[in-house]
Amino acid sequence: MTEQQKVSMPGRLIGVLVVLAIQMIGNGFLGWVLIDELNEDAEHGSSMDGAGGYYFIGYLSVAIAFVLLVCAVLTISPRAWVRPVIITVEAVSIVSGLINLVNGAVASLLGIVIAIVVISTLLSQEVVDWYQQRR
Repeated sequence: MTEQQKVSMPGRLIGVLVVLAIQMIGNGFLGWVLIDELNEDAEHGSSMDGAGGYYFIGYLSVAIAFVLLVCAVLTISPRAWVRPVIITVEAVSIVSGLINLVNGAVASLLGIVIAIVVISTLLSQEVVDWYQQRR
């Protein structure tokens, strides 16, 4: 009988959870505000062309917030599939930041750096061990 060692949560992973919480709140709130504004405009008859795309972005932001919430909760009691999901969300964040950077939004550089730090943390061996301790 082999004895499994219990791996404690790495300290850097707590920082990742804080970043995920901030991203979750930001995505959820901004998505909700966008959807609310579009609904209010539609109620007053001033719907704009291309509103469907903005609705998509709003609902996508809320969905990403929900995914981040699930990932944060399942990081506390680790599941192996959570780490690749977080890495994918952060990779999308990097691509989005690069598009914004090309369009002149220099502030998106901060989001790119944060996403890179989160991904590099999730790729460290101690964090990999944390997620894989329970399969």
